[in-house]
Amino acid sequence: MKKITLKLSLIACSFVFITSCQKEEIETPEIQNSSNPKQFVTVKDVSNEQETMLLLEELQKKQKNETSLMKRVGCTLDSDIGCGSDAALEIEEYINASGCISYPVGVIIFPIEAQQFTYNYSYYIDGDSDINMDRYQFQFEAHIADIQRQIRPKKISFINADASNRCFNERGWNVDNVVYTVFLGN
Repeated sequence: MKKITLKLSLIACSFVFITSCQKEEIETPEIQNSSNPKQFVTVKDVSNEQETMLLLEELQKKQKNETSLMKRVGCTLDSDIGCGSDAALEIEEYINASGCISYPVGVIIFPIEAQQFTYNYSYYIDGDSDINMDRYQFQFEAHIADIQRQIRPKKISFINADASNRCFNERGWNVDNVVYTVFLGN
């Protein structure tokens, strides 16, 4: 009789333990899900601004110069980069010059149609003030895909990213933004 009672008690305790662990897993959010799921912030028409024309001339020169469009080796962001301007430059190079993010490219529209899209991105600064940016590159790829979806049926002719990386915390989660200037094409 004692053996049966002991077995039933063990089964009941096991059941309670397993269900409490499962409930805790359901209620505990993943670290990635704790970041802001809504990354899109604003869109602005910059077609008639002087800075837009200067940027377009610069992008056209870069496109003619094939050496500046060399494909990035491995198509990944740096896995251990210093927070601040180093990280911002890494993001800009990955988006602007790497050729790693694929999207349908259109022929530029005249008169010029250009829009600026601002998106947030989140990243974690580790104990030695570095960022493993390779873990977050999907955010930038998702931004480009969302821009393409928003401008459909038009396509991206040229794109220029201007990233911020201010390193608010010495360690922990941060949110910053990227402003994408997009020249539309057919």
